[in-house]
Formats: sequence, structure tokens, C-alpha cells
Amino acid sequence: MELKVLENPDLEVVASALKKAIMSKQLIVVLGECRVDYEGRAASRLEPGERLVIIKQDGAILVHRPTGYSPVNWQPPSPTIEVVYKPGIGLILHTLRDRPREYLTVVFTKILLLVVSRLRDVGEFTMYIDEKEMRDVLAKNPSLIEEGLRVLAVEKMVGGGYVDIYAVDGVGRHVLIELKRVTATREAVLQLYKYVESYRIEYGVVPRGILMAPAFSPTALETALKLGLECKHVDPKKLWELLKKGQRRKAALTDFQGRPPSNGSHQAGNI
Repeated sequence: MELKVLENPDLEVVASALKKAIMSKQLIVVLGECRVDYEGRAASRLEPGERLVIIKQDGAILVHRPTGYSPVNWQPPSPTIEVVYKPGIGLILHTLRDRPREYLTVVFTKILLLVVSRLRDVGEFTMYIDEKEMRDVLAKNPSLIEEGLRVLAVEKMVGGGYVDIYAVDGVGRHVLIELKRVTATREAVLQLYKYVESYRIEYGVVPRGILMAPAFSPTALETALKLGLECKHVDPKKLWELLKKGQRRKAALTDFQGRPPSNGSHQAGNI
């Protein structure tokens, strides 16, 4: 692993290094004083302060404040990342995305540390709970999806495929629920839409379609909105905790039922 580190570098030197690192798709970590502007699905402005900025190898950008685990600003992988140094203004990092149209601009007035490297990561990621277990916990606790929801079936066959949960909502409308244990993409939305359309053709009514996942890609949210489908967040850790709680309760009940009577128990003849 190659590692390039610059401490308290000149902004013009950093600008040159950043351009090369972005072109070669390297990981970039910057500690420095900056301000941040965002405009797109919303708009925000972050006044100057010392922060951590990360540009990942795929072009994703995250801006972190000194506290908290979530970035205060972030941008998914961007095809356009521009770096410009302007004397009297600072080092300008500008990213632009077309779909949806949004931009993020970070203006550095001081750089404390620059780290450039290329990391290799092929390890498999396993979440707390697999998709089948997530489905079963939600089926037993439908209020986690929506109050008043009643589950009719799991793994219901619809149009040659199997939708994860088939339910009816509080007003009697049927609901098809598709579940993903990782970030849902546009393909997941189209999969759910296929189920909804197949159900409409087979039964003559349009059901609600709900896609549940820990997170959604921007294109997934955009496509779901256009197709009239719903996206709801699910917390795999919370479902895992409920699963483990249920398993402990079941184990305790089994253990209790299997115990021999204690010496103080009332048995036949001990009256």
C-alpha cells in the first residue's frame, strides 16, 4: 500500500496533489479548515470550521465534523470532481451530479494534513441478521412496518416470483412488501414494481408496494417516486435484537418445561 502524507502543506501544492489523486482514483483524507455549500434535493451552508473530508476511490465524498458518527454533508460517487486554487479565496473542491441535479462545494482556507493512498478491500460484509430472518421478525411484528398492518402470508408467489411479505393495511388495501438487507438500488424498485403489476393483472386491483431497506440509493428513491411505490427504512440491528430476545425467551421456556419438579412441588399424594 502506497501512502503519501503532507503536513501543513501549501494550498497550491495540495491542489496539484488532489487533481492527480482524483484522476488515479485514490483514497484521499484531508484535515483542514473549510466551509461547505450544498444545493440539490435541499440546500445547506456550513460556516467555516476544522473538519475531516474524505474522498473515496469511487468518487464519493464525506464531510465530518469533529463529533458525531454521521457526515454533516456527503455526496454519492460523482462523475465530476473539480479542484481549483484561487489566491485570496482558497482551495475549492467542487462536485456535480446530474441525476438528481446537485452540487457540493468545499472551500479550504487551511490544510492541516493530507493523506493519499489506494486501499484494497475484498472482504465479505455480513450484517447482524440475514434477509430471511429480517422478513420473519417483521412478519411477527407488522407494526414495525406500519400501524394497523396485518400479515396474510410470507413468500407469496406473484407473477413467477416471490414477494417477501403479503399483507393488508388498516383500510383494507392489500400490500406487497419487498425487503433488502443492504442499500436498495433502482433494480430493487423495479423488482417490486414487477410484482405490483403482476398482482394488478392477476387480481384486477392495484396493491400498495413497499420497499424496505437500511438505505436507498438516490436513483432508487427517484424511481420509486415516479412509479408510485413507497420506501421505508428498516434497522437491521433493531430486528436482530428482537430476534435474539425472542430466541432467549423461547430457550427459557423450553428450559423451564424440561426441568424436573423441585422438592417443594406438590405431586400426587402430597396433600
